[in-house]
Amino acid sequence: MRKKNILGNFVKNEGVLYEYEIKKLADEPEAYSALITFLPGTRELHVNERSLCLVSDSYKWLMYLPLNEFWCITVFFSPENEILDWYFDITLGNFLDEEGMPCMNDLYLDLVIQPNGQTITLDADELQEALETGEISIDDYRHAYRIHDQIKCSKWSDVVFLSQLSAKLLAEFV
Repeated sequence: MRKKNILGNFVKNEGVLYEYEIKKLADEPEAYSALITFLPGTRELHVNERSLCLVSDSYKWLMYLPLNEFWCITVFFSPENEILDWYFDITLGNFLDEEGMPCMNDLYLDLVIQPNGQTITLDADELQEALETGEISIDDYRHAYRIHDQIKCSKWSDVVFLSQLSAKLLAEFV
C-alpha cells in the first residue's frame, strides 16, 4: 500500500509541467476535487498498453476523492475537453494528511472505464506482489477486489453517470 496525495505521484515525472487547483466540494462536505492542467512544454506521456496519450500540452486531469469511499477517480481530458478515460484507484481509505491535503492509501489495483463502456483492470500483479511480500494483508487484498467488483456493478461504471459527474466537477473550476 502506498500513500498518494490527490495530485498523484505520476505528475512528478521529469519534463511534466502543470498547474493545479484543489477544492473542497460545497455540496459534498466529505469530498475533494483537483484539476491539473498540463502546460506548454510538457513532455508527452502515453499509456503503454493502448498508446493513449494522457499527458501533453493542455491536457487535464480531474480528480475526485470522497473521504467516505475506498476509491479515487481521475478523469483524463484531451485539450478539447474530450474524456479519454475514467481511472479508479482502489484504496484502503481516503483521508486528509497533517497539512490538510486529500490523500489515499492506494491498494495498487485499478479499474479503467473507457468512454465506450469497456472496463480494464490494471495492476493486479502489483496487488498480488504486495500480498506475497507482506506489504498488505489477505484482508486488504480481498478488500481491493471487493471494491473493484462493487464499482463495476454500480452507477460508478455507467458512462452517462460518469460523464454528468465529470461535467459537474469540471464546472467547479471554470
